[in-house]
Amino acid sequence: MIKILYAASNNYYSSLQLIRIINSIKELPVIIKVAAYKKSSPKNISIDWTLDSLLNINKPELLSIDNDNFIIYYDQIKNFNPDLIISDLEYFTSHIANLLNKPLWQCSSTLINIALTKSQKYDLGIFKKYAIYLNKTPVNVQKIINIIDNSNKNFIYSHFGDTMKPLEIKQNFQWLRPYYKLGKNNLLCKHNIVAALPDSNKFIINSLSKYQDSIIFTNNHNEKYNNILNKDINNDIEYSCNLHNSNIFVCEGQTTFLSDAFYNKKTSVIYPNYLSPESLINKTLSDYLKLSYDDINFDYPDLSLNLDSKIKFLHEEILFFIKENENDIKS
Repeated sequence: MIKILYAASNNYYSSLQLIRIINSIKELPVIIKVAAYKKSSPKNISIDWTLDSLLNINKPELLSIDNDNFIIYYDQIKNFNPDLIISDLEYFTSHIANLLNKPLWQCSSTLINIALTKSQKYDLGIFKKYAIYLNKTPVNVQKIINIIDNSNKNFIYSHFGDTMKPLEIKQNFQWLRPYYKLGKNNLLCKHNIVAALPDSNKFIINSLSKYQDSIIFTNNHNEKYNNILNKDINNDIEYSCNLHNSNIFVCEGQTTFLSDAFYNKKTSVIYPNYLSPESLINKTLSDYLKLSYDDINFDYPDLSLNLDSKIKFLHEEILFFIKENENDIKS
């Protein structure tokens, strides 16, 4: 049986991706272990390695392997001996994969920022609009580029590959269809506005409270809000049904929630999180492709999809990897 190590990055958005991926591949003929940070560790997913101890206490934003805990982590991965390492642009795990000469896949929604061609970025005007928010430590940027260059595959985990106007990406990248929640027509689930918010975003909550029949799905579903019904974001059945039958969908620009809206053919209203590069980039791309708007308006049309048969889900790529390497894995 194939052994896989999946590593999540140090942010909440990675936890959303981790939940969908682990729940979708756990039925495969694989033994899977998970490495994540506190920020990217969902409550209902077993985490084998918590990576916060690898960070510099004084400067956690600076990535360095000059750490005794890194050696311990290296030895434990070497002992586990995975056949494949999948990383959500997680630096330490990716570096260890290269040291151990293990097959390494990057699987991340934020890869799109690096995958877009110069001409496409110019057309989008991403950094012209959000330069102050997207400024990063040059050293870390180079380290991320290095792990991308040394990866066997670089999957852009995003719905943007299935749009009517696919974006232009570089040759060493490829689209990966994200896992999404699909609802069905149901009058009992029909509501005016549905929002998905990981935290209590006061600006969005105040905005939605002005409208009748508004619902938000959050992790803090016990909190009460004026003129808004607050539901549990982990209730997938209710969430997907409400989303599919809504008039307007609202979020902060997380890839997971935008993908849900997209495959349910719902235009999104995005109030971006300015502390998240993923949110800002998704907002720019969604506006460019006319998948989202800035303000609530009930005349927005439903979306048209262009499902590309060449784009696969992660579990399909893993099954192909198993088939292609079955002799090496058995030995």
